[in-house]
Amino acid sequence: MIIKNFKDLLTYRINVLANLSSKIATHLNQVEFQLAPREWRIIGLLGQLEKVSLQRLAIEVDVDKSQASRMVSSLIERGYLKRVIDAKDARGILLFLTAKGLATFERAFPSAIDRNEALLKVLTLQERIVFERCLDKLTLHARAQLEQMRESVQVP
Repeated sequence: MIIKNFKDLLTYRINVLANLSSKIATHLNQVEFQLAPREWRIIGLLGQLEKVSLQRLAIEVDVDKSQASRMVSSLIERGYLKRVIDAKDARGILLFLTAKGLATFERAFPSAIDRNEALLKVLTLQERIVFERCLDKLTLHARAQLEQMRESVQVP
């Protein structure tokens, strides 16, 4: 594809798709579970990762630590999460889902899978396999580019 205008850029097109998909998820998660998008991401990740530090959670959800802290505090107040002192590092705190958080995850995750499948159903099996391979390849390449940029900016 020859890029002729801004809307032809890969990042623009991926952002449009991601935003549309996120709007669908946001609406459904807000209505059914009263969860904001990043709150759902936290619950979704903790449903798969068990106990994690705030720093790792912030990285996984792709927010700064202060934003993650505010979201975690809200989810703790609402009974979805609990924090405990890290047995390996007494200064560290680990976060995990409460029974309410786990029950929400177990109800919400199948809905997320259904949304995912509903979006991807327009692709044939072969198209889906190629798309997922391309997405993985592009993600790895973008991570490598970002890391290379970060290294080149550092002062020795």
